[in-house]
Amino acid sequence: MAPTRRSTEQLLPFVLVMLTAAVSWYAHAQAWDLGRRSPILSPASAQVALAAREMRWRGHLATPFAVPLDLVRHAGPPWPLSAVQPGLVLIEALIFKLAPAHGVPVGSDPRAWLTLLVPFTSFLLLGALGMFGTRHLLARYVPDATAWVRSGAPAVIGLGLALDPEAQHLAISGLPELPATLLLLAAILGLARGSGATHPLAFGLLLGVAGLFRAQMAWLGPLFALLAGWSATAGAGRRTALLALAGFALPLLPWWGYQWSTFGAPGWDLARFALWDQVEGRSLLEMLHRPEPPDVPAVLDAVPLLGGKLAQNLGRLLPLVLEGPRGLWLGALAAWLLTRPARPLAAAGLAALAGFVLELLAAGLGLAWPRDLYPMRTLAEAAGLFALWTLLGRWSAAGRSVRAALRAAVAVLALGWGVWLSHAARVEAGTASRERGVPASRSLTALSATLNGVLRPGETVMSNLGPSLAWQTNHPVLALALAPADVAACRRRHDFRHIVLVFRHAERAWPAWREIVEHAGTAATVSELGVSRERRMQTADGFHVVWLELGPLPSALAAAARRRG
Repeated sequence: MAPTRRSTEQLLPFVLVMLTAAVSWYAHAQAWDLGRRSPILSPASAQVALAAREMRWRGHLATPFAVPLDLVRHAGPPWPLSAVQPGLVLIEALIFKLAPAHGVPVGSDPRAWLTLLVPFTSFLLLGALGMFGTRHLLARYVPDATAWVRSGAPAVIGLGLALDPEAQHLAISGLPELPATLLLLAAILGLARGSGATHPLAFGLLLGVAGLFRAQMAWLGPLFALLAGWSATAGAGRRTALLALAGFALPLLPWWGYQWSTFGAPGWDLARFALWDQVEGRSLLEMLHRPEPPDVPAVLDAVPLLGGKLAQNLGRLLPLVLEGPRGLWLGALAAWLLTRPARPLAAAGLAALAGFVLELLAAGLGLAWPRDLYPMRTLAEAAGLFALWTLLGRWSAAGRSVRAALRAAVAVLALGWGVWLSHAARVEAGTASRERGVPASRSLTALSATLNGVLRPGETVMSNLGPSLAWQTNHPVLALALAPADVAACRRRHDFRHIVLVFRHAERAWPAWREIVEHAGTAATVSELGVSRERRMQTADGFHVVWLELGPLPSALAAAARRRG
C-alpha cells in the first residue's frame, strides 16, 4: 500500500495545482474579453509576434515595426531587433512554421492565438515545477516531514505561483516573462539541490538560455554563477564559477554578435534609454519617438539625478512589493539565511533575495513598472514562504501541535492572499478592457482591410497603433512621431505617405496631435505634414480614426532621403 499512498500524495496536489492554474487563466482571459474587446496581441506582444513572423517568412532576425529613433541607424524596413530578446521570437517562428498560413493573410491573422502557447504552457509548468521542486527539497533536507507537510507545502507553493495575478495576465500575453521565470526557478532549484556546483557548465547554459528571453539576465546570470561557485566544495569555487559563466555566455554569443554587427555594441537595446526617463524632464516617449539621438548627460554627471529618481521610484515600488503578507515572506527569507542553512540551500535563498533586490533597483532606475519585478518577486516570495515554514518548524519554545497550527495558518494566509489578489485583478481587468487604447480585434481587422485597399504592397504607414497595426495589415509601420513637427525629419530618413491616428477620444490623443484628432482640417494647416487628403471614420467600438495622406517630399528633402537610402 505504501507506493499507492506516495502516488496519491503526488497526484492529488499536482491535479489541484494544474486545475487551479487552468481555471484562473480562463477566468482572467474572460475578464479581459480576450480575442473580442481585447485583442489577442497587445502592443508589446505584437512586437515579438511580428519578429517571429518575419523570421518565418524571410529567415532573419528583423521586424516590420520601428520607432522613429530606429531610423537614426537603419532607415528602411525590415528593421533589426532593437526592443525584444530573441528567445521567444525563435520559438514562435518555429510554431508558425509548424502551423503555416495559406498565403499571406490579409487582415486578422488567426495565428495570433498561437502566440499564447508558450506563455500558457510556461504558466502551467511554473506551478508544477514549484510543487515538485518543493517536494524534492523536503525529501532531501527534511526526510522526517509528516505526510501533511510532504503534500501540503508543495501544493501551497504551486498554488501560490498559479494564483499570482501578474502570472495570469502574462499567461494571456505573448510575452517572454513567464518562460524566463520558469528557467529562473529551475536555476534556483538547481542551486538548492547542488547541481550548480556539480554541473556548472550545464547550469550556466540554463542561465544563458534564460538570457535569450530576458535582458535582465545580464546581471542575474553572473550573480547565479558566482553563487554556484560559492556553494561548491572547498578549492573548486573559482573553477565552478568560471565554468558557469562560460556556459552562461555560450547561448548569448550569437545574439551579442548580432547586436554588435547591427548596432555597434553588444547588449544594445532601446530599453537602455529608460535610465533617463524622469531625468531633467525627459520621458521615454519623447526619446524614442523622435528621429534623432537623445541628448543625455554623462552617467557620472547624472549620478545625483539618478539617485533622486531611484529614491522617488522606490517610494512607489516598495509599498507594492511589501503589501499584505509579502513583507512577511521576504523578511522570513532574510531571517532564515541568518540561521546558516546548508550551503546549497543558502545559495538558492541568496539568489532569490539578492536577485529580487537587483531587479528592484533596476526597476527603480528604469520605468518603475511592477511587471519588471515579476520574475524575481514571485520566486523570492515562494522561497520566503518555504523559509517561514522552516523557521516555524525550528521554534523550540512552541509545542509540536502549536508549530503545526502556525504552519497551517501560514498556508491559509498564503492561499487566501492569492485568491483575493486574483479576484481583485479580474475586476480590474474587466474595467481596464473597456478603456483600452487599442481597438477590438474586429475593429482592427476592418481597419486593416480598408488600409490594404489603398496601400501599395510593402508601403510604410506611420501610426500610434504601431506593432498592432503592422500585424493586422502586413505592412511596415513606423510608430507615431512625437509631434507633427517631427514628421518631416522622419520622412527625410524613410519616406512614407500615410499617417493613421486611432484614439478612443480626442482628449486621449498625444498632446501635440490632439487638435488634429479633434478638429477636421487642422492637419492641412500644418506645413510640416504636407497633407494632401484627410479621411475620418469611426470604428464599431467607438475609436476615432484620422487617416492623413501626405504629398510628396519637397525636392530638397527627397534628395536627402535618397542620399540616406
